[in-house]
Amino acid sequence: LRYPSYGNLINHEKLFSGEIKAKAYSPARRWLVSPKIFMSRVNDVFKLKGGNTRETFFGVTQPFLLPADSGVRYYDNEALTRGHLLTMLANAEWIADKQLWQWSSRLDKDNKFDTLKPHHIPIPKAFEVIAEKQSEPTEQEVADAINVQFDNVLQRRPTDKELKEYLTLFQSLLKQSQILSKAEANAIALRKVLVSVLLETEFLYRLEFGAGEEDAYGRKKLSPREASYAISYALSDLAPDEQLRQAAEEGRLLTKADYKREVMRMLNDEKRYFGESFPLNRSKNWRSHSVTHPKVNRFFREFLGYAKAGIIFKDTPRFHGTFTNFDKSGAGTGGLFIDEADQLVDHILKEDKDVFTELLTTDKFFVYHKYSNEKSQRIIDEWKELYALAKEKNWEADPEKFIADNFNEHENLFANIRIKKIDDIPKRLVALKKQNLTWLDKHMTYFDNTFAKGITPFSVIRSHGNRWSHSTAYNLPHAFGQIGRNREQDNWDYPVHQPFKVANRMGILTHPAWLMAHASNTHTDPVVRGKWIREKLLAGHVPDIPITVDAKIPDDHDKTIRERFSVTEAQQCWKCHEKMNPLGYAFENFDDFGRYRTVEELEHADNLLTKAEVRGPTFAVATYKTKALNTTGVLSGTGDPNLDGEVTDSFDLIGRLAKSTRVRQSIIRHAFRYFMGRNEMLSDSQTLIDADNAYVKSGGSFKAVIISLLTSDSFMYRK
Repeated sequence: LRYPSYGNLINHEKLFSGEIKAKAYSPARRWLVSPKIFMSRVNDVFKLKGGNTRETFFGVTQPFLLPADSGVRYYDNEALTRGHLLTMLANAEWIADKQLWQWSSRLDKDNKFDTLKPHHIPIPKAFEVIAEKQSEPTEQEVADAINVQFDNVLQRRPTDKELKEYLTLFQSLLKQSQILSKAEANAIALRKVLVSVLLETEFLYRLEFGAGEEDAYGRKKLSPREASYAISYALSDLAPDEQLRQAAEEGRLLTKADYKREVMRMLNDEKRYFGESFPLNRSKNWRSHSVTHPKVNRFFREFLGYAKAGIIFKDTPRFHGTFTNFDKSGAGTGGLFIDEADQLVDHILKEDKDVFTELLTTDKFFVYHKYSNEKSQRIIDEWKELYALAKEKNWEADPEKFIADNFNEHENLFANIRIKKIDDIPKRLVALKKQNLTWLDKHMTYFDNTFAKGITPFSVIRSHGNRWSHSTAYNLPHAFGQIGRNREQDNWDYPVHQPFKVANRMGILTHPAWLMAHASNTHTDPVVRGKWIREKLLAGHVPDIPITVDAKIPDDHDKTIRERFSVTEAQQCWKCHEKMNPLGYAFENFDDFGRYRTVEELEHADNLLTKAEVRGPTFAVATYKTKALNTTGVLSGTGDPNLDGEVTDSFDLIGRLAKSTRVRQSIIRHAFRYFMGRNEMLSDSQTLIDADNAYVKSGGSFKAVIISLLTSDSFMYRK
């Protein structure tokens, strides 16, 4: 019952019935920090802030890895192992060397792969005093250094007992180094003390035991310091900020009102936590969407599981030849789907109205939305202005003269097509000037194929190697950005203001990212899609596949995927599959790339009608015999007879799910797990009911859910 996949075994009706009167709490725990929190703590050791922070360090190996399963992953049930400790010993030694880089002979100061250079790390004065001293340091000087390291690593001062132990350790290390000079012995002893602090349990764990006297129900409230970390790590991967630390130190983090004040302040802070929504989803020249609270947004990415779209391998020819798979140089086409799903989630969270319903039913999406609406509009307006100017001045007669005559007056217009310093290019860079003229020529051709035809071009400058070629997954026209002469144009009328309405779509479950993540490499998977809905939206449970079952569908090139999955309807299989298949079948109007379809192509050599071939920049997709789709299914388990029953397709199914009280409560159960780091127990009943009521009364605010959870007894008390 401690593991994520078993959370739904707690009876849903009982949880929300109100009959459970037990007082809520969380078990006292040492909770291993997450990979993100660990790297944040390493940044804190070096006092790196803002733009100077690092996501990785050359000499630091991440000791903790989370499973890649969809759903909430960061739980409190992982244990510290020998492997973790061996990794941390090497990490601690490297970090300590960096802290004492001026005296460390072990450190390769000129390593070209190490981006954390010595000048980035100011050496604390307390360290410098000991390392430079030609005699044995005083007890106070050693104590000062220990205090500094405790502040760096644990953000607190050592207790009297800890200070005494570390002073004794330093003296014993000095005695072991008597053959060295005093300065060398001091530096070596100090380094080992720094390493020892980095190996303190508290650096790798979050400690949540509660403090003070037990109440009448055997519970202890979190200490103010514990509470400051619990709140901060619930909403971010960063240690408590100065205001939260002060509140803890001054006794202003004790009551529900105190917790609520700090949680609301942090949720309203749009600067401190601002960052990339999904830093792993990036390429050399492209970064993922940035949001004000990445940790909050991450709940929906993990819950919905659409980030798996980035690791699903796909055949390029099946996607008009432009699909790119994830590799070391980029996030690929799946990564772009993920980013656009992130943008949709972020947009709905910013509106913070009927969040769950909007997520499930919106018909507005983001596609190729690299810039803000305002910036995109400015680019398009300036492109239009440049195009009109070029036509008026007959630019083709003498392109070089056109640029020279108009550059100074319209420098901003030329800058938008990457022609920046045309007047001062030295003669030795004539080739660059010619390249700029070719770049102008390409853009004028691009504009001829868009503005001249009354449509808007995509507002990102297109160049060799761009990967923005996935619009057909939304059943939109191609937008390859081929801007040279004599090249076919697909002429998508790009919507500058986004999100915009996309036909045949209803919510995140019809987003290409979700559909591709919940499919196989070569075809759709009704079982995977149905299992997700049963467990994530209907609070149901599907047993694991029996060890004796080889779960494969037969190859049959004359049948649709649904017909091939009929093997799961055998008596010994259907007991489990009836919970999944009828839900997943409704999504057969979308293929495994997320494209809407009305028939299914029988992709097999025997059914081939025309072959795929490359024609210039375009790719003719192979065509096959088709067969009619059957998208009917059955919705069961909502607890509402008006919603349960046969459904015609995914749109019918989603529409009913969006109206279900059980679906709303199921999402809140998963939010509980995410922010608490554990599965719910029956004693958490009132916490869940309160969170559900907060959502309903606030008009569907997810912030209201967070505030309710983080001010609940389940969050504040330990037993």
